[in-house]
Amino acid sequence: RFHADEYIAFIKSITPETVPDQLNTLTRFNVVEDCPVFDGLWEYCQISAGGSLAAAARLNAGLCDAAINWAGGLHHAKKAEASGFCYVNDCVLAILELLKVHARVLYCDVDIHHGDGVEEAFYTTD
Repeated sequence: RFHADEYIAFIKSITPETVPDQLNTLTRFNVVEDCPVFDGLWEYCQISAGGSLAAAARLNAGLCDAAINWAGGLHHAKKAEASGFCYVNDCVLAILELLKVHARVLYCDVDIHHGDGVEEAFYTTD
């Protein structure tokens, strides 16, 4: 849907124990410094992305007028790269889900700095 399959497979499989064997891949996917590997990384990604996808699905189905994912807003992750403590871009995933029903989606980012992952995902779209 948005993230590269190879990137997702890596995020699913990486653990603190396998870090020493994956140094080149860690660098390639920017899973370094402000995006460290930790126990439960994939589960964390599933929870944050799943909350935003569930919220978008409820909005699409008309089950609510507003929805908030307090574990979401991870707007820096790119298609095949972690960034700024963000591994999976739940904002992009939710927007793509909303676009299944709605012709246009307004994304309003209220963070102190801009969501470069979201911008990059939709930069060439109208």
